[in-house]
Amino acid sequence: MIQRQEITPSLILGRIDLRGEFCFQQNSKPLKCYLLPFFRYVKTIYHLLLIIALLFFLCSCGKKGEPTLRSYEKPDPPSGLRAIHRESDIILLWDFPKDKEQSIKGFYLMKSTLPQTPFLKGGGGDYERIAFLGSNIRSYTDSNFKIDFEYKYKIISQNVNGVTSNDSNIIGIKPKSPPAPPENLSFETEYDSLLLTWKSAGKEILYNIYKSNKKGLYSLMPLNKEPIRETFFRDNFDIKKPVYYIMRSLIGGNVWSEGSASKEMVIDPLEFIPSAPEALQAVVTNETVYLIWKEPPETWITGYKVYREIDKKEGFLFIGETQTPAFIDNENPFIKRNYRVTAMGPSKESPPAEIRDVVFIPYR
Repeated sequence: MIQRQEITPSLILGRIDLRGEFCFQQNSKPLKCYLLPFFRYVKTIYHLLLIIALLFFLCSCGKKGEPTLRSYEKPDPPSGLRAIHRESDIILLWDFPKDKEQSIKGFYLMKSTLPQTPFLKGGGGDYERIAFLGSNIRSYTDSNFKIDFEYKYKIISQNVNGVTSNDSNIIGIKPKSPPAPPENLSFETEYDSLLLTWKSAGKEILYNIYKSNKKGLYSLMPLNKEPIRETFFRDNFDIKKPVYYIMRSLIGGNVWSEGSASKEMVIDPLEFIPSAPEALQAVVTNETVYLIWKEPPETWITGYKVYREIDKKEGFLFIGETQTPAFIDNENPFIKRNYRVTAMGPSKESPPAEIRDVVFIPYR
């Protein structure tokens, strides 16, 4: 008769024999290892889990990020805070390194809430946060102000953990009533440049010029580095495409107050008309006529066209063009003729230079 064997905790724990196999024990005698395949399976799984855990640990060691404490350091503050009062807006601009944008969440723009207090060295007054701007933003327009009141601005950056930087530089501004725009804008071509001129808008008025390659689209910053005190300005130009200009009058001190834009002026090289060639002369031989002339002063001239008139009924006929201020006419010169030479611009010709009654007279 087979006796039932009660399985106790000590029996389940069993022992590990010298081969590493789990066997049941009863009265210090090993039992048959009926469950040996099961325990071998468990052992294999156990070893696999250990190997996976070890690999995970080794891999994670090679991918350590920034030390935790660094993420709680103060981020770099913005710099170069500056302002422009233009018409009904105060435009604020600042600088921040492009390669550090990913380390910050954005910027808090702050404005003094005590506009009547005098400026203090440390900024003075209380500030309130008026806007939070993304890390890729570098400008903000504030329309909430009054003329002849004093305001102060500063800006700080905030990192992804909410830590804020030190203050930027503090800028103070007292907006003034913007002056009227300049009038009568005009231009002249001078050698390789444009001369822009305009009518004065009044005493103590200065000017900013804005330039664009697209109609009605201008940058925030003017073409000139410093406000212009005169009523003229010279600028280089590209003969291949049109360019647009507007002007603004300004008054003020540390921060200028700009008025509205002038009427837009377009300068289209396709409309340029060169000066006429000068001192056209003819040297006649028994076979050819050599024409020579003085070049006009413009540097954007593309060449010259030559016309000849033999029959007044037919008038002047085009006979050729040249890139240099000289031309050879191989038509028999024994018949009297007249010549005209024009300079060519990007699309239009100059008034003609003319020489008349050219003919070969043989020596007797």
